[in-house]
Amino acid sequence: MPVVNQVLSHVEVTRVPLWPSRSSKIAHLQMVPLFQGLSGGQLSRVGRITDEVSVPDGKRLATAGEPGREMFIIVKGQAMVRLPRGKRVRLGPGDYIGEMSLIDGEPRSGDVEAITPMDLLVIPRRDFWQLLDAAPTLARDIMRTLSRRVRELEKGVSA
Repeated sequence: MPVVNQVLSHVEVTRVPLWPSRSSKIAHLQMVPLFQGLSGGQLSRVGRITDEVSVPDGKRLATAGEPGREMFIIVKGQAMVRLPRGKRVRLGPGDYIGEMSLIDGEPRSGDVEAITPMDLLVIPRRDFWQLLDAAPTLARDIMRTLSRRVRELEKGVSA
C-alpha cells in the first residue's frame, strides 16, 4: 500500500517501490554525473537514502528562489523547467534536477513542474550530508568527481 511521504515538504507525494530490485535504482543513480566515479558499494549507500516517489501532473517540484532541499532523478514522466528570461526546457527519464543543491544548498534557479504523472528518485539534502559525514571516502570521491566536472567546464570556456 502506498504511503504519503514528506520528503518534499511543499509537495504531497506518494512513496511507492518502483523496482523489484535495488540494482535498477543503482543503475539510475550511476547515470548522474555527480555519482559516476563511485563504486558499487558507495552507490548502494546512496541508494539507501534515496526515496522512490510518484507525483501527479501539475505538481511543482521546485520554485525559483527557494532553497534546494533535494535532488530529483526522473525515472518516468516529464517535467517542464521554466528559467528566468522565459527559457523553457522539457525533461524526461534519465534527466535530473538539483544535483548541485545537494552540495551548496543555493536557491533554485528555475521553476520545475510535472507535466505528466512522474516516478522520481529523490535524495534529501539532509540525508545526503549525514551520509557524507559517516563515509569520508564517499565524500572524497564525490569531491573528485565535482573537481573533474569543473575542470571540463573550464576547458570548454577557455577554448
